[in-house]
Amino acid sequence: MLRISNLVIPASSTRQLPGKNNAQLRLSVNCYEDVRNDRFNNNNDNDEGINMILAHANGFHKEIWEPIIRSLFNNKNLNINKIFALDCSNQGESAVLNENILPDTYKWWDYGYDILQVIDYAQIEEPIVGIGHSLGGTATFMAELIRPGTFSCIVAIDPAISPAMLNYAMTTPTLKRKDTWENREAAKESFLKNKFFKRWDPKVLDLYVEYGLRDLSNGLVTLKCSKFQEHYTFVHDIHGAFQAFDRLHEIECPILFMTGEKSEMNSREWASLKQSRTRRGEWHEIPDCGHLVIMEKPELTIFPIESFVHKHLVELKDIPTIPNNPSRIDEYTGFQIHPKL
Repeated sequence: MLRISNLVIPASSTRQLPGKNNAQLRLSVNCYEDVRNDRFNNNNDNDEGINMILAHANGFHKEIWEPIIRSLFNNKNLNINKIFALDCSNQGESAVLNENILPDTYKWWDYGYDILQVIDYAQIEEPIVGIGHSLGGTATFMAELIRPGTFSCIVAIDPAISPAMLNYAMTTPTLKRKDTWENREAAKESFLKNKFFKRWDPKVLDLYVEYGLRDLSNGLVTLKCSKFQEHYTFVHDIHGAFQAFDRLHEIECPILFMTGEKSEMNSREWASLKQSRTRRGEWHEIPDCGHLVIMEKPELTIFPIESFVHKHLVELKDIPTIPNNPSRIDEYTGFQIHPKL
């Protein structure tokens, strides 16, 4: 059973808000703890366990991670203290908090600074594992580049990074999408007719309906992350993806790249190229899955994350190795760590 605490903290002070004198963006952050854990019951916040911080993709929200969070806590080999998940400043509940002062631009590096802000404000103790999906993966790299040594290891799930030579257009039909519905039931019905959502795990779609939407004063519901903010995030700072790629070699901690077999953002060729840019990179491919890995196949992300994190925590903290259950391994026949090229 998890206890979920919500924190509202100041965003990092790196960005400027034109015409908004003394305005301060805020971040909504969830802290997850397992009440079955002896550490929780003994009020011991740091008993050689690890902490994690999770960063979502563009257009989504922190609660999208909850199926993965619950599974991670169920693995006692990892000895997890707390898991934190944040909404970036213009998305999820943060977007609601900031709606009257949000600018019409977004810099990807600010997401990296905000991850560090959460770590500092919540006083998250080392070792820290950074996990991010798409833009969140890029932001996790950026946080490590801003402050080297922040993370003991990083899991980047289909990260939105690219060599400038690719120059693929991160355009999106976002501005044309429907963004208001009569109620959540109508919204879900609409989503289920959309091919974008048809491959989603039902549990994740339910979380999106519950936490990705907000009630309006006129009785309708709309997206917490407006289609305009999602669009701004895509188009106003694409060079952040190039900068993160160019500096991958500076990151010293182990990195697991996890990509979808059918990802339009990370083909096998480009995934191996990104891995080859790192000092200690590994790569795992999720079968029959596109870019939205954690929405489509959350259950297939668990074993690679657990195996990678446990391996490197043994290396870093000398935690005794506990053999995995062979029957558990058999459930994940698609698992393969690719050697560094």
